[in-house]
Amino acid sequence: MLAILNRYPFEVDQQWVSYLPPQLQQLIVSEMELRDFKRGETIYGLHSQTTEIYTVVDGSVKLTNATESGKDIAIITLPRGCTFGELSFVDNQPRQNIAIANTDCSLAVLKANRYLELNTQHPQLDRAMLQFVTQRLRTLSNMHQDSNSLGLSQQLAKRLITAYQHQSQNSSTLESSVIRTSQDELASTLGASRQHINKTLKKWQTEALLEVGYRKITLLDINGLIIEAEGAK
Repeated sequence: MLAILNRYPFEVDQQWVSYLPPQLQQLIVSEMELRDFKRGETIYGLHSQTTEIYTVVDGSVKLTNATESGKDIAIITLPRGCTFGELSFVDNQPRQNIAIANTDCSLAVLKANRYLELNTQHPQLDRAMLQFVTQRLRTLSNMHQDSNSLGLSQQLAKRLITAYQHQSQNSSTLESSVIRTSQDELASTLGASRQHINKTLKKWQTEALLEVGYRKITLLDINGLIIEAEGAK
């Protein structure tokens, strides 16, 4: 119990327990189980019946969908402090996506049956979960709106900035500026070709906005990327 409390990213607000009072957060997290996954390992599969909710304690997780041809389409990469798996946890329906360890990672896991037991003693859990799910839906709605109203370069800049904002809550300035993702994942997430993503990133690298490495992008000029995201240039 002490190990998970010492490692849990309480300071990050991209998780459902952040909507609970601090003392109750400690209690709920103490009921979670720590699990480790190697990079590329499947956490849960498409249509699986797992009824657990997860929060990234270390590393990152990639959510994908599989097409009929078997090709994976990335949805989003979640860094430390992000909760995922909430829909099946709430409605007890099969998983609608695939969760894969994007890096070696550790997850805090809470089983649905334990949540129900805790909720009988602390009814505010349901309120916190509702607030979290609502916020997640707003985020997905904004992403969908961006895909219909913004150019690809603006969408890419916004995606990098959002990843930076999530990571900067619990990392040093240097660490938070390193986005752990590949160009293939960015292309898949944005529904674009890798060539187009590569061309845009190379242009921004030439302009000293960022630096592209192996499965990582280091952001050098956040304000410059914000300008790109706003389409002000």
